[in-house]
Amino acid sequence: MTNDETNRPAELKKDIGLVSALAIVVGMVLGAGAFMKPPAVMAAAGDSTWALAAWVIGAVFSMAGGLTLCELGVLYPRTGGVYVYLEEIYGPKVAYLYGWMLTFIFGPATIGALAGYFSSVFCLLFGIPDHYLPVIGLAVMAFVLFVNSVGVKQAGYLQVLATFCKLIPIVLLAVFGLWKGNGHVLNLSTGVAASATFSVAVIATLFAYDGWAQVASVAGEMKNPGKILPRAVVGGLIFLSVVYIVINVALLKVLSPSEMVALGHDASAIAAQKLFGLYGGNLISVGIMVSIVGGLNGYVMTLSRIVFTMAERNQLPGSGALSRIEPDSKTPVNAGILLVVLSFIYLRMLDADRLTDMAMFAIWIFYMMTFAAVFIARKRFPDAVRSYKVPFYPVTPLVAIGGALYIMYGMILSQPVNAMVSLVLTLAGIPVLYGMTRGLPRFEGFAVSKKYLVLGGAVLILAALLITPKFIDTRPVLRVAVEISNPPIAFEDETGKPAGLDIDIIQSVAGEMGYRIAFRATPLDHIFPALEKDLVDAAISELTVTPERSRQAAFTRSYHQGTLAMLVHADSPATTLADLRGKAVGVKSRSTGEKYMNGRSEYRLWRMSVSSDLLEHFKNGALDAVVFDKPIIDEWLAQGLVRGRSLPLGEQEEYAIAYRKEDTQLGRKIDHALDKLIKSGRLEEIQKKWLISRSERPSS
Repeated sequence: MTNDETNRPAELKKDIGLVSALAIVVGMVLGAGAFMKPPAVMAAAGDSTWALAAWVIGAVFSMAGGLTLCELGVLYPRTGGVYVYLEEIYGPKVAYLYGWMLTFIFGPATIGALAGYFSSVFCLLFGIPDHYLPVIGLAVMAFVLFVNSVGVKQAGYLQVLATFCKLIPIVLLAVFGLWKGNGHVLNLSTGVAASATFSVAVIATLFAYDGWAQVASVAGEMKNPGKILPRAVVGGLIFLSVVYIVINVALLKVLSPSEMVALGHDASAIAAQKLFGLYGGNLISVGIMVSIVGGLNGYVMTLSRIVFTMAERNQLPGSGALSRIEPDSKTPVNAGILLVVLSFIYLRMLDADRLTDMAMFAIWIFYMMTFAAVFIARKRFPDAVRSYKVPFYPVTPLVAIGGALYIMYGMILSQPVNAMVSLVLTLAGIPVLYGMTRGLPRFEGFAVSKKYLVLGGAVLILAALLITPKFIDTRPVLRVAVEISNPPIAFEDETGKPAGLDIDIIQSVAGEMGYRIAFRATPLDHIFPALEKDLVDAAISELTVTPERSRQAAFTRSYHQGTLAMLVHADSPATTLADLRGKAVGVKSRSTGEKYMNGRSEYRLWRMSVSSDLLEHFKNGALDAVVFDKPIIDEWLAQGLVRGRSLPLGEQEEYAIAYRKEDTQLGRKIDHALDKLIKSGRLEEIQKKWLISRSERPSS
């Protein structure tokens, strides 16, 4: 070996081909967003067509950004990605602020959001009360941190397992949703006004697409970055956009937009239950949780290294402690602890969707600066060798910059406080950098052993249980199945909490009994099987007592008497059901409306699994009438969701709470509580609140 060869600096091995680069893009991006973001996008868009459009626009912005970033990746083919590009073009201070933002905004917000998504699915699966969500979130973060503290090899094993497991629910939901689902996809309203500007829907999709920027950081290890890098980014994002749109279409064929919005983070799990039954759906939910754990593991593993690197440069307060390596596992445990602590604080302050919006807002500010850096680099280094140039320059980088500006505009308009917090936290890095460069003392801290980490995690969880008073509620839990998709009976309010007639009644009943409620969102088709299999203790969803249902469950005394009604068009001459012979009449599957219409061969009966589909088909003229519960039809008319007339059918119905036949003691307790509510007048107050006052509102 010659002296020249000996003294030549070591170079990265160029082993990454197109397939490997595609795998990096897909592996980094595909994950929790596929399951958790469709309801948030739908709520912000207000319509299924616009929701799908948001996914396409998010893909276009990401693709334009990826194509733009690739030119810098080829120009500066070093490990570090965006950090390197910002440092080369704008200097070390801007690069430092990017690292600061990753440490104190993007990292904790993303990790906290993923923990929130995990705890939502976990509590639904095991019927745990919602006020334990933060504790479950802290527990899963502590578990992932512990695995990472054992060693990077063990964290890698967890990542491989999670990557494999996340493909299973995605494939099953997509294939069987398209195959078995019979719902409509386009032009379906959520039934309520869009919850935010359309730009917020686009921001929500960007969380699902985020990760594409990481592939540019390994450009120096590609065999031919000029060709492979753009193909990997474009090919990967096209594949991912197709996957996300297919997942959304599959969900829309199983759940209506209003159901997706009402169910929130539970939408994918409930869709799985509808497709595969209770146990099959629960297995899919486990796959979703493992997928989320994989995302958590990936972010904790990579972002803790960024914190560690900045601490090594003495750029963070407490750099001495944060730059320490755990002696046994050789991993930056202290850096991981900082991320988890910040993530838990963020999770307690904001819900998961707001956290992801903050994360996207913060990181896209720096993405925009990176896109603009392409123009600066071309002017500053016009003669530099570029094996790849942005196609359709300058249109592509301008589209990327325009997308970033649109995202910032939407966030500032819809969530000004969160946007301001993101900006303030980012700029807070400037005085910190000033202080660190002026020689502030390094806090060396203490090395953390694995056994102390486990002990510390346990103490943190116990502290969380004790700090919040509602965590120490020792009342027994009543697991209640409810279909949360029918205002004013049961739905989610603007804060995401269950509301409605049945919700208030069962909560009042539980209060009289000395119980606390753990709601389990359950499709009507699965309510009675859930009772039979002891997955819930009771069920309330305006359930009518029928001989068939009485064979599956026991019922309490009636808490409300109602009637069926028939919704007809405003210009229809019909005054009775007989006037609609030969016409199309819609009913909800398994409802008493379906039971009422069964055997009436003189009508063309349309059976649908979700009530909003009945509404949409009636609005577009496919149905001449809808037979359904009168309170729900009255709500449609009062909300102005449809124009028409409500005609009572005269069928008196008794609504009661269902419970397991074996649990006669529970039935007696519920009956006793209902008696108290009736005598005190509380039951009548609840009925007036949700039925009388709402039905008196003028219809459109």
